[in-house]
Amino acid sequence: MIAALLISPTATVGAGLVAYGNIGNGPFASAGGLVISVANAEEHEGGHESGRIRAECGPGIAGNLHGALANITLGLVALHILGVGLASVVHRENLVGAMLSGKKAP
Repeated sequence: MIAALLISPTATVGAGLVAYGNIGNGPFASAGGLVISVANAEEHEGGHESGRIRAECGPGIAGNLHGALANITLGLVALHILGVGLASVVHRENLVGAMLSGKKAP
């Protein structure tokens, strides 16, 4: 559980930084976005088609991955809180108090 609670938020932040870079912000913005989708050709002013293809940067796969990892992280936190509560009841000790004070009753 401890490893999952360390890895999941780290992966969430990494995916979020990539997604944020894909919309032109953050430390990965200078790369021009790592996931690029191609849109339809735009029309020039005056009704003539330019034949140019416009690239739109968006969060793409990284944004979806970031959202999924955030939900997984929230689920892990909920499971951890439920586990601490259950262990406190089963073992008849105040685990939250022990976590806060650093001292556990013998």
